[in-house]
Amino acid sequence: MNKKINLKIAEALKSLYSTEDKVKDVLIELNRTSDKSHGDLYTNIAMKLAKVLRNNPLIIAKEIINQIKIDGDIEKIEVAPPGYINFTLSKINKYEEINNILNSELTCPKEKNIKKIHVEYVSANPTGPLHIGHGRGMIVGDTTARFLSYQGHSVKKEYYVNDAGRQIDLLLVSTILSHLKKNDHVFSDEKDSSEGRLVTYKGGYINDVALIIKNDLKKINDQEVYDLLDKPIDFLISFLKNHQDYLDIRKSLVNTMINNYIKKDLASVDITFDSWFNESALYQSGLLQHVLDDIDKKGLSYTKDGALWFRNSNFGEDKDRVLIKNNGDMTYFATDIAYHVNKFEHFDLLIDIWGADHHDYATRLKTALKALGYDINNRLQIHLVQFANLLKSGQSISMSTRSGEFYPIQDLVKEIGSDATRFFYISKKKEQHLEFDVDTAIEKNKNNPIYYIQYAHARITKLLNDLNESSILKENFDNLDSKNEQDIIELINKYQETINKAIIEVRPDMITNYLYKLAQVFHSYYAESKILSSSVKGEKIKIIRCIDKIILNGLNILDIKPMDIM
Repeated sequence: MNKKINLKIAEALKSLYSTEDKVKDVLIELNRTSDKSHGDLYTNIAMKLAKVLRNNPLIIAKEIINQIKIDGDIEKIEVAPPGYINFTLSKINKYEEINNILNSELTCPKEKNIKKIHVEYVSANPTGPLHIGHGRGMIVGDTTARFLSYQGHSVKKEYYVNDAGRQIDLLLVSTILSHLKKNDHVFSDEKDSSEGRLVTYKGGYINDVALIIKNDLKKINDQEVYDLLDKPIDFLISFLKNHQDYLDIRKSLVNTMINNYIKKDLASVDITFDSWFNESALYQSGLLQHVLDDIDKKGLSYTKDGALWFRNSNFGEDKDRVLIKNNGDMTYFATDIAYHVNKFEHFDLLIDIWGADHHDYATRLKTALKALGYDINNRLQIHLVQFANLLKSGQSISMSTRSGEFYPIQDLVKEIGSDATRFFYISKKKEQHLEFDVDTAIEKNKNNPIYYIQYAHARITKLLNDLNESSILKENFDNLDSKNEQDIIELINKYQETINKAIIEVRPDMITNYLYKLAQVFHSYYAESKILSSSVKGEKIKIIRCIDKIILNGLNILDIKPMDIM
């Protein structure tokens, strides 16, 4: 319907200002009113034109509406200060959208400028199962990729595997201790002095991993390990790194974590990746060294205290950052720069989905990439996702992999289901803190939004299956005058634009909120209306068919399945 009104405005402008070239470049925008006393739609075109024509926007608005004929589509047109034009649509106009939805395929907006887009998300260190702390980034990232694909872009979803850092050495030490039945062993420097946390990894999964790769672990001499247990942990790590089978054992360990844990965790919420990129490939390909050489050639690095530093302070940051530590170990900063340089060579747009705690790090990375000459403003987006706090029995659920005290994502899925998991993690804007109660997500009532939405579809399906076609009377939209019916029609008219905006802005929360509102008004309508009577009005049937189609379409966009028919 917006298209019709938009066309009427365009024709009015053409009639009034055909000789004004600047008017042609002014975009006509129509929006839904938030206050029904202002009609259904409004445009600020008069205020835009006021700057071009140097005239009072109220005068321009009145000139425009004088050119628009009130017909079957429009009930009323009004001008409101400082120059808004408000449109009240006719009843038949609003009802038309019901037929449009029922008789056409509900589609998403397509982008004219198609891009090759790389989306990297989750990318949790392969040191344990994915837990609820990873959940929001998982679902937000997957939905982001999904929405970009709907727009027509060529999207590659990638998991970046940190398989070359110290955390893998610590994981290997942890599995060796399990293999030797020394799970409770404490090294002399077991506590990380800076963060006060356990250095090695704990949890039952460590024992399972040790059993899976026991043949690899047997390649390491037990006695040599025993001799190093009373020394700081770095003595053992150094011994392992010098072992002839170190790289093979590390590879086996990482592959076990990915295949036996991470991929299964992702599958529990229907997530797959197009590519798995290993950090170690940056070393093996020579790309990391090439990037470090380029940084050096451009005068962006220097050596101090045995370490290699990037000149972040030259670009407005508070201090410089380490690329290579004084022990020769690469930092995440160095490998992340190389990783993004590689992506810039193959994609038009890079999108990283990171946790909100990466705010400073994101700035640091952008600084380095900009200094190297990359267009970070137009080709790199780093989306920071706020943390989610899950409650169970009124208590916040722990999320620490290092201590072994965490709530695996698979356990959450087993408890509330994959659909509820996906729904709740995207139910708010990613920039907002999210809190949801696991107990609520299990409930089968209106307090649980995903259940209420799915139940609406199941209820409609059963209703339509039970109806006898001969009992359906001829439709007459003039009979639709109850508040619930008007609320439903109002929501139906908003669906397509809601979907369009949600996908363009990558706002899945707009869809979850819309579907919940629609489910609420439907259930209320179902309770009030005599749909189950011996004879049913055709217009009521059309409404509920339309509701059902919208629910199924919205759930499909979010990759959420409908409820089985009752």
